[in-house]
Amino acid sequence: MNAIPRSGVAGDTPAAAGYADLKAELLSLIDELAENFPGALRPALALRDKLQAGHFDVLTVGQFKRGKTSLINALLGESLLPTAAVPLTSVVTILTYGETHRVTVHPLDGGPFDIPPEALADYVTEPGNPGNGKGVREVLIRTPSPLLRNGVRVVDTPGVGSVFRHNTDTAYARLPQCDAALFVLSADQPVSEAELEFLHEVRNYAGRIFFLLNKIDILREADTGEVERFSRRALAEAVDADVRLFPVSAAQALAGKAADDPARLEASRLPVFAEALERFLMEEKGALLLDAAASGLARLIGRMRMETGLERRSLTLPIAELDEKIARFAARRAQAERELRRLDGRLRQEFRLLADGIFAGDPERRLEELSSRLGRRFDGLVLDQDHRTPKDFDERLETFIREEVAEAFSGWRDALERQGGAAVAEIAEEFNLGIDETIADLQRFAGGLFRLAVPAAAPETPWPERPHTGFRPPGEPVGLELLAEQALKRAPDLVAPRFRKFKALAERWARHGIVRRRRRQLAEAVEMLAGRIRSDFRRHLEEAREELSASLRQRLANVADGLEQALARGAAERSQASGEAAPQLQRLEAQMALLDGFDERIQAFRMRAAAQART
Repeated sequence: MNAIPRSGVAGDTPAAAGYADLKAELLSLIDELAENFPGALRPALALRDKLQAGHFDVLTVGQFKRGKTSLINALLGESLLPTAAVPLTSVVTILTYGETHRVTVHPLDGGPFDIPPEALADYVTEPGNPGNGKGVREVLIRTPSPLLRNGVRVVDTPGVGSVFRHNTDTAYARLPQCDAALFVLSADQPVSEAELEFLHEVRNYAGRIFFLLNKIDILREADTGEVERFSRRALAEAVDADVRLFPVSAAQALAGKAADDPARLEASRLPVFAEALERFLMEEKGALLLDAAASGLARLIGRMRMETGLERRSLTLPIAELDEKIARFAARRAQAERELRRLDGRLRQEFRLLADGIFAGDPERRLEELSSRLGRRFDGLVLDQDHRTPKDFDERLETFIREEVAEAFSGWRDALERQGGAAVAEIAEEFNLGIDETIADLQRFAGGLFRLAVPAAAPETPWPERPHTGFRPPGEPVGLELLAEQALKRAPDLVAPRFRKFKALAERWARHGIVRRRRRQLAEAVEMLAGRIRSDFRRHLEEAREELSASLRQRLANVADGLEQALARGAAERSQASGEAAPQLQRLEAQMALLDGFDERIQAFRMRAAAQART
């Protein structure tokens, strides 16, 4: 495949090559440990899966017909995605690494199914799947592109602002799931106000935004420079900061790759952007991901050293003394499990206090301000619409309630999300430190019991998380349609025929009734959506608590089980050895030497990875 190299240019730069190489080296270390130590197999594979799943979702976003899909094809060096002269993409399409090319449709209902690549347009484009009538949630394309090998997932989203409103909705809905965004502009169209408004929404989610000015090949060089300066200035004003804008020609880059023409590829200026993207992966999130996996491996190696030491020590003790020490360790483990239960009780209390307290603070005050503001806007709308007929007047108020209530709640949801996410992270840190101390106490007890030096535990680096993970309550005002009072639209008909000669009086009476009922509906709509958000937020908190609680239990069980099993193996070998423990001791000495070597290698790896991230 004519894919751009990992760094985006011929000859990898050190930073770009570093991330892929370091990740491959760390995966190799994990595999080697699992191969040599069967007891480490399950945690090592879990660590490997977590590192492999630590993907980077890079979303292409922007107005329709800016060349977002063409840009993806150019980055991958192959026309994988359909393009056209009219708004085309209508369904989110994810490109990820796979040894063979494979296209899988994930429907809104039912299980996923594969389709031939040539049928892709029938599912992801507006002509092939109008209005997403086929009910496609997303399409996953696996392809053996080197650009995707290091964990990058490139996501093609529909353009916003076209006549197809559902495309805009789909693009907005995907924003919370991005690590980085490629905000694509077009050189043949000045930056629009709509694009700048969309940019403000993208900034709420993307950890990093790359700005690209596509289609520079259709302008003269002088004109390109002028458009570039104008666009950069407009973007800088919108984000209140300097921005780097990458002028590119996706069409020229793809043609250069297809013709194996390095000069044409270089003229497209796409390799400069691809290199910057790789640098981001290494310097910002990639380094965190590698360090989290490396610290996890270091802790696993420490556990294996402790278990090997216990097994080795148990071979040198008299059987009676060994049995007595094993019983004492079992009692200490039971004590640790009681401490865990107390910790879990405290965790439940912390989350109850959080769920109760968060609505009594700033978010609740925001809700009061929001309700008051909606009421004032409603009253202003009533005065402004007094010239309309009762029917039109009523429809305008109903539209206000349906559209404005949901939009007005976005600030309240954001406040809940920020405050709740920060609080949960703080609680998780506190209780992870608590289980760390419980585990360390158990290890120290075992070390003291068997007169072993306990290896210092490697500090645990938290795994980098995507922003906005699970605490954003839904925003659509489901149920507001139940509040519609269709009879109000016929309010003028409710006036008795004998009063119709008093038209002005009848219409005034109808408007009074409409306002009274719509004002009550507004209050009910606010209360309904607020109640739903409160309920969903509490559910998210409970899910987070259960996940954290399970993690604490699993962490203690992993260490305690390993120590207990090491003692059990030592006891079994001791009873079978009939006093001759030399072969088993030699085996364990060799294992300890191997673990010491692993420990030195992982420490050296962490130092190199940290140095690479600073370059």
